[in-house]
This record gives sequence, C-alpha cells and structure tokens, in this order.
Amino acid sequence: MSSKRDLEKKILDKIVGGFVDFIVSRKVEPNFLTFLAFIFSLTSSLFFYISRYFDIALCFASMLLLISGFIDAIDGMVARKSNRESTLGAFLDSTLDKIGESSVFIGIIMSGRTSYFWTSLALATSILISYVRARAEALGVDLRGVGFMERAERIILIVVGGFLEFVFKGLLDWVMIALAILSLVTIVQRIIYVTSKLNRKLS
Repeated sequence: MSSKRDLEKKILDKIVGGFVDFIVSRKVEPNFLTFLAFIFSLTSSLFFYISRYFDIALCFASMLLLISGFIDAIDGMVARKSNRESTLGAFLDSTLDKIGESSVFIGIIMSGRTSYFWTSLALATSILISYVRARAEALGVDLRGVGFMERAERIILIVVGGFLEFVFKGLLDWVMIALAILSLVTIVQRIIYVTSKLNRKLS
C-alpha cells in the first residue's frame, strides 16, 4: 500500500531534486524550512479570512498555501540529503503541519464562504486521518499510502478550490463537502486496514 506514496516521492525527487541539492549546498536547516512552511500556512489562513471582504485575497491565500505545501514536501528531503534527520525535526514537522492546516480551515470558516458544518467536519476528519496514522504507527502498522486523501491531496484540493472560488462563487463550499466525505472514507479505509493487520498478528 505504500507503493503509491513511494512513487509520489520518486516523482517529486525527479522534479525538485536539483532544487533540494541547491538548498542542501547552502546549508539551510531543515527545521527552518519547517517553520517557514508553518508561517506560510498561518498567512494563508489570514488571507482566507480577509477574503470575506476582498475576493482577490483568495488568490493570495491559495498561492501561500501552495508554497507552504511545497516547502513542507521538501523539508524532509533536505533533512535526509544533508544527514540532519532528527526526532525533534519529525516532531516539529508533524505538529506544526497540523496547527497550520487547522488554521487554514479556521480561516476558511471565518471567511463565511462555506458551510460551518462541512468545513468543521473537513477540519475534524483531516486531523483524525493523521491521528489514525500516528496511532497505527505506534502499534507497528505502516499507513503510508493507505487512503487517497492524505495531506498533499487535501492541500491540492483546497488550493484548487480557493483559486476557482475567485471565479466560480460557491465552489469552495463544494470542495469542503468533497474533502469531508473523502476524508471520512480515508479514515474508514485506514481503520479497516489497521484492524486487518493487527488481527493477522494475533492469529
């Protein structure tokens, strides 16, 4: 099940490998990139909120979130290539990711552009997807690539929804509905997968 994620990493490495090598050569700290991605997430959240007054803010919010997602995608690559992987870095990365992602959903809720219910559900299920993975890994079950609504997919969906909302009013609300439903499906997929794996270990 992790083959999907491994394939995505190989493709990403081919696309941005040279850029990552450049950053490594400049001795940029991976944790700096983690904090930078976090700042971009918070700023994106602010612009999503501002979009309740100015539609153009949606474009800035989406672009900032895209940049945040890109930086978050390469900070681990930089850590590995520079031999600076650490438990602290892994902790900061996952924790700040969740805070940043939550802030984006809160910004969207406060924009008044989407249903409070569906966007709140999208936020809750996004957090639960990560929680299920963390709990499963603590039990020795690898969930990489299990379920089709992982963080990268969620970011892409929000970014596309944000850009298109600028032209097609109300589309971001449908994106939140789709994200909430697909995230719920992913949670169910992961629960079934973990249950199956743990049952095999007991048998």
